[in-house]
Amino acid sequence: MKVTRDLIREYYGITTGETTAYHYMNTGFIKLAEENSPQVDKTAFVGDTNSSATIVGYENKWTFEAQNISGNTVVDDLVEIAREQKTGTDCERTLISVDMAAAAVSGAYPARKCSIVVEATPPTGDPKAITKVTGTLHQNGDIILGTFNPTTSTWTAA
Repeated sequence: MKVTRDLIREYYGITTGETTAYHYMNTGFIKLAEENSPQVDKTAFVGDTNSSATIVGYENKWTFEAQNISGNTVVDDLVEIAREQKTGTDCERTLISVDMAAAAVSGAYPARKCSIVVEATPPTGDPKAITKVTGTLHQNGDIILGTFNPTTSTWTAA
């Protein structure tokens, strides 16, 4: 089966108090691309001609481009972070990446969850065009494997 982009879904989590509400990143988003950027350590031992490599970590991120659609919860949050020049924990959110191409169990699909730090630019664009918001969602710490039910917005860690 060929996996199309609509089968890889990202849900943006905004926490208020003890509750996190997850919002599907779809309407308005023109680009949402994951880049896992493996960190490679290369070592050449004294008796070897060539170096040996090992993956020591990742600097994962999702670059995005979205139309500035007022009333879209995710876009409004990104615009607020950019325009108010928020820093520190005010820029931290949660991201869940869901593999909808995999088989669901009781409506839940395999997923990865992580904390993210939002880097966003204020809306820009030509005078007669819809303005756009761009930026990067930087993974903050390790991913957690689990499942996500898009109907109930329920995350379950593995």
